[in-house]
Amino acid sequence: MKKSLLETNPHLQDASKREKALARNVETSSAVEGIHVKRDAVSGRFISQTIDLQAAVKSSKTSR
Repeated sequence: MKKSLLETNPHLQDASKREKALARNVETSSAVEGIHVKRDAVSGRFISQTIDLQAAVKSSKTSR
């Protein structure tokens, strides 16, 4: 059987680096989709915060 990606990829072998890279990947990939995520400090889970684009546009127009 082949080795897993975790076993063969040197960037994934260090647990702390792997965790940071995963967090960065989730945050940037979500941002591309228009979803802002924050990481819960206690659980480590990602919590999404979607933005209502129409409300944001209306708000920016009325605040001028």
